[in-house]
Amino acid sequence: MLDQLDQVQVSTPASSFSSLCPPSYTIGPVDSTQITTLHAHRSNGEECALLVPVHLLPSILTDALFKEGYEWDYLEGKLDEDWSVPRIVNWTYYSLSNELWDQEAWETLGPHVPTWIVGWLLGSLARLAETERMLALVGLAHLCFLLPFLSLDAPSWPPYGLYHAHFPHAEVLRAYRRRVRGYREQGKSFAEAQRLALTT
Repeated sequence: MLDQLDQVQVSTPASSFSSLCPPSYTIGPVDSTQITTLHAHRSNGEECALLVPVHLLPSILTDALFKEGYEWDYLEGKLDEDWSVPRIVNWTYYSLSNELWDQEAWETLGPHVPTWIVGWLLGSLARLAETERMLALVGLAHLCFLLPFLSLDAPSWPPYGLYHAHFPHAEVLRAYRRRVRGYREQGKSFAEAQRLALTT
């Protein structure tokens, strides 16, 4: 994986994530220009294709706990088959929030907790992308939306930045559901309404 770090901008501060989540952010798949594929090596010698935000700090990618995070969930995690857009969005937010507010995790991993959880989320989304690529890209876009609320370059507990993430997370989810309802009122099926709401 390290030989691919030249694809990642090496001097990008956390604030640069603002380009990924402008005030007009709406739920939808991540812009393909904002991600790169890293072929990450697992301990068994195989590879998994991680979809990684191009502005993710290189110090995260080179941290051993990043690898532990993505490998653990890619190999051991369990993904439910019944995914929807609201569910992947909520899963992304609450997985990040719950892990970062886990004091025991901070006592065990110290300031590496955010690195581990980002790896864990990217491992999950990589596995989901193998069968539900669009939903994985939606989850990745929402992760990019949430990352600016974290201090990845100087992590500390408690992660108060996530307090500021809850309201915008809830607002973009409500806006998406309103778009779905609008399409349902036009006679579209639920599945089609969800798909159309991603493109408007």
